[in-house]
Formats: sequence, structure tokens, C-alpha cells
Amino acid sequence: MCTYSVKIDDAVMEKVRPSIDSGMDENAWVQMQVETLFTQMAVNMNLMNSEKKMLSQRLRGIGHAPKDFDYKKELENRF
Repeated sequence: MCTYSVKIDDAVMEKVRPSIDSGMDENAWVQMQVETLFTQMAVNMNLMNSEKKMLSQRLRGIGHAPKDFDYKKELENRF
């Protein structure tokens, strides 16, 4: 596990402090928030990579379309 030192503006912390469960350690709460944010970012990055891979596969498919394939007609039929 990695360890980082994080500085948070006191004014910002004062604004979010009411959302911390009473009795919960602030350090543990910040840890939980950072882990949640990083997990969401990792999921979004995986989705973006999947979308890029799908686009790449679709673009490769265009290069192998039949000679008389009508791209405009195909798009009209999709929508």
C-alpha cells in the first residue's frame, strides 16, 4: 500500500466536516473518500479503454467492407 501526505485547505474541510459521521476519525474519512474517488477514476479509465478498443475494431471492420458497401445507407438504417 502506498502512503501519501495530503494537505487540505481548512476552509474546505470546515465545509465538509458536517458530512463526516459523528465519532468517525477524520483521517479515516479522508482515506475512504480518496479510495472511492480513485476507484471511480479507475473504472472510468477502463470504460474509456474499452470504448477505444471497440472503436478501433469497428474502424478496422470498415477497411474490410465489401467493395459495393454503401456507408451512408448503413448509417441511415441504424438511426
